[in-house]
This record gives sequence, structure tokens and C-alpha cells, in this order.
Amino acid sequence: MFPFDSSDSPVTSPRAPENLTAIVGDIGRQTIRLGLTDPAGELRRETIKAYEAATQSTISGALTTFARECGLNVLPRRCALAVSGATRGDTISITNSRWFISRSGLRSMLQGDPVLINDFAAIAWSLTSPKGSARIDRTEQGMICPATKTGTYCVIGIGSGLGVAVIQRDEFGHFSVLATEAGHCSFVPGITDWQPVIEIMRRSAICQTAEHFMSAAGLHRAYLACAEHLRVEPRAANSVEVMRLVETSRDVAAVKALDLIARALWQFAGNMVLSHGAWDGVILTGSLTQALAKVLRQQHVRDQFLLAGPYVRELQRVPCSFASFDHAELEGAAQALLLRDRAQIRSTVAAAA
Repeated sequence: MFPFDSSDSPVTSPRAPENLTAIVGDIGRQTIRLGLTDPAGELRRETIKAYEAATQSTISGALTTFARECGLNVLPRRCALAVSGATRGDTISITNSRWFISRSGLRSMLQGDPVLINDFAAIAWSLTSPKGSARIDRTEQGMICPATKTGTYCVIGIGSGLGVAVIQRDEFGHFSVLATEAGHCSFVPGITDWQPVIEIMRRSAICQTAEHFMSAAGLHRAYLACAEHLRVEPRAANSVEVMRLVETSRDVAAVKALDLIARALWQFAGNMVLSHGAWDGVILTGSLTQALAKVLRQQHVRDQFLLAGPYVRELQRVPCSFASFDHAELEGAAQALLLRDRAQIRSTVAAAA
């Protein structure tokens, strides 16, 4: 977690480096996306290239190929990578992938220290930039805007996995982003309808994490369990087919699974607000969240956010919205790199004082 002063950014500081060109990347489970930043440190979208696991066996190989294709004689010393997984230690394994990153190996290759951040934290960082590509829906309370409004915000996304990050902006314009692994916390939805479905899902589950329920794979698991509970023949082999069954035939098990997943997500979001004090806004994102948006907006589903207890009135006042992005991980990596520069400048000035 790094503080960032938006009122005195590295780009405008007289002590900032003159050239903030860098390579930024998003290292996913199957794909590596890389791009360049301009001299001001902002992502150049026209430079973005993607590499699949079938063509690039290593991260360093992808970086070298990218540099060659961009006509770079040498790799920039500045580099920030958003990775799927916890960025702790020297060797970082990419979740459910054969790829791994060696921090010391990158340092030797680049002749500079790379910034390595969790990919969902990078999405949160992208929301701190007024120039980012985020499209956030308005709420009844207005627009949620972490880039300009003081407060604590929780960002939750479901797609192939479940990500959670927290953004804080104080009254002085300082930003911090807290990366979490809340998606891997133990979680059993407290919804009556879920109980027989959960019992069926438990038969093959090693652990009951939030991601086990709320993810693309979780949607398919819930669908199979619902089909068994309702005694109907399952017809979907994955989450995409579950969504298609809802749209084309109103398959009873598919409809039930979507309703359960959506209500579980709102309940989880309420827990995250209470856990992190994110009273200023919840932002839901991710491919599955977008697919579930219509269901998530239904009032009986949305009411699961209002957890019974002493803070139900406060939860009623928390604005909740949906966000979509174009290149959030790359934009967020660029933002985190600018932050690192600023922190290094402050450290140098403090040491010289």
C-alpha cells in the first residue's frame, strides 16, 4: 500500500525525472499484455500488445519480444507489472499458470527495480487517475469518483476469480490502495435458499471460499447443484452456457443459480464494507459482474447488501455502482509506477535535508 499525493504528482514536481517512459504489463493466467507509457508516465494505448502462453514461455521472453516489436534498442529501466496473485517474496507464481516472475531476475534484466502489484490492486489504482478509462454508473447519491472525492471505497470484481481492493483518498489528496486476498476468505452465504445447494456443492469442495461461490467456475458449480436440487437434467458445460440458458430458454436451474450468485455477491459486498470501513462507495466490476448486472439491480437481490445488525442504516447510505474499463490493469500499473517515483523523490529529499 503506497500513499500518493495527487496535488503534487511526480509529473509536475521539479525534482521528478524528465522521462517517465516505461513498460507496463498485465500478467494473467493465459495472456500477457504489455504497453509503453509516454514521457509523462501515461499509458500509450496504441502500443499495447498481447502474448499467449502458447507463444511465450517466460515473462522475460515476452518483454524482449515486445521491446523488439516496438523498435526499442534497450528496455526502459522503469517497469511495472500487474500480476494475478500475491506479490510477496522474490519469486512470484502466477495463479493457475505455468508462468512465474523473479523479482531479482527482472531487476538484473532491466537494471532497475520493477514495481510488481496484484492485478486487482492495479484496477483499483486505475480508478485514482482522472485520465483513466473507467466508466462508472451514477447512483442515487451521485457519481462515485475515488479520483477526486475524499473517502474509502471498496472495489469488488468477479470473472474467472474474485478480487477485492480498497482505495483511500484523504483530505490532502493522498491516495493509498490496499490489495487483499479477500476472495480466498472462508465464506458461506447466509441465504436460506443456498443451504441445500451448499450441501450439494460441499461434496466436491476442498474449501468453502468466497471465490468458490462467486466466480465463473462458481456459477457453473451453483448451476449443477441447483439442477440436482431441482431434479432437472443439467445442460450447461460452463458459465457461458449457463448465461445462454437464462437468455434463451429461462432454464429453471440457470435462473436459480444466477439469483443465488447475485444475492451472495451483495452479501459479500456488505461484509467487505464493514470489514474495511468503505462507507463512501462500493464499485462492482468484472466480466461476470457485467453479465449479472440486470439481476444484481433487482431490489430483492440488492437488499442482501443490508446486513442485519447495528450498521444497517449506514449500509443503506453506501452508494453502490458498476464500472467497466478498457485497460485498467495497465493504467493502474502506470499509476503505481508514478507513485513509486514520488516516494523515491521524497526519500531522497528527506535524506538530503
